[in-house]
This record gives sequence, C-alpha cells and structure tokens, in this order.
Amino acid sequence: MHSTPHKLQNTARSFSFVFLLGLLAGVVTRLSDFFPYEGSLWSFASIATLFGFWMVTVTLVICFSSSNGNAALNVFLYLFGMTLAFYGLQYVLGLFLPRFSQVSFQWSLFAMYTVFSLVCAVISFVLYFWNRGGLAGSLLYALPVAGLAAETLGTGAYLYVHHMLLFQFLFDLAGALAFGVCFYRRAARKGPYLVTVAVVALIGYFLFYRPF
Repeated sequence: MHSTPHKLQNTARSFSFVFLLGLLAGVVTRLSDFFPYEGSLWSFASIATLFGFWMVTVTLVICFSSSNGNAALNVFLYLFGMTLAFYGLQYVLGLFLPRFSQVSFQWSLFAMYTVFSLVCAVISFVLYFWNRGGLAGSLLYALPVAGLAAETLGTGAYLYVHHMLLFQFLFDLAGALAFGVCFYRRAARKGPYLVTVAVVALIGYFLFYRPF
C-alpha cells in the first residue's frame, strides 16, 4: 500500500512528531491526577488507569500510519513517550508536592509499561492488515470497537452503581460509536464484523470489567 501525504511517513520528522504526541499524552494524563477522584461524578483522575483513552489514540495512530512496520514503530514511540512523560513528571512533581512523592523513580512500572508498548506495537502490526479487506480485515476492524464497547459497558455499570466515571463512560461511548460506524463502512463483510464486535465486547466485559 503506497503512503499518501496525510499518512505518517518513515522519516525522522514523522517519528519525532509521534513521540512528542506521546510525551504530551503522558503529561496530560499525569496532570489529570490533580482532579479529585473519590466521590466525583466528572472525575478525570482515572483517565490513565482505564484503557479507553489509549484504545482511541492508538487506533488513530494506526489509522494514520502508512504500513504495518510504520504502525508498529509509531505505536511504540507514542506509548513509550507517554510512559516516559507519565512517570518522569510524577518523579519531578514528587520533588515539590507530597501527593506525588516516591522513594525513587518507579523503574519497575516504567519497565513494565515499556514492555507493554512493545506488545502493543506487535498488535498494531497485525491490526494494520485490516487495510487488505476481506473477512480478515473485517474481523480486525471489529477488535478496537469491541474493546471500547466492553469498557463502555464496564464504565456504564460502574456509573450506575457508584455514580462515578461519567466522563470516561461518555468518552468510551463516543469512541465506540465513532469507530464503530467508520469501520462498519470500511468492513467488506458487515455481518461478521457486527458479530465479532458483539461477541468480543461481551467476552471482554464479563472476563475483565465485570469482576471489578
């Protein structure tokens, strides 16, 4: 598949741009900790602890990439930049604010999420095959939508019971609907696409979100 001007290219400038986006995402999500969490209907503090924000942004990175390898490297740079900024800013803030104080830089979590970034890069390499169309492409299109749908169910249930996470519920719902409609139009096999979204979303909800 030939790259087009609106796609991210295999250039130092393009990769630097994606890395800077990751740094910005890490800063924003860390600063969201200044918002209250407990008892707050509109709390922003948990945006980084849920997966919806990352599923939406990583999916966008894949969509704007120009090849499988380009998508994998872009996703790694984005998530690694986020991880670096997230824990680096926590350490810096901890020098001045007790609520962020740690004994030292959280190397274990930093290493764990760096490995997670590599795993997501491999997944992104596979997901980019959705551009080939056919049944396989339709099934791949369904996966990020199903993930967002599962978290929408989870945050919706939590909102109903605890009267919290309204922002996260609306964000997940908007992401699921936007990608759901967009990828439905792109999917060559509409039926398998819809079935996969429904089945994977329910499995994800009952296996991961329902226990919490």
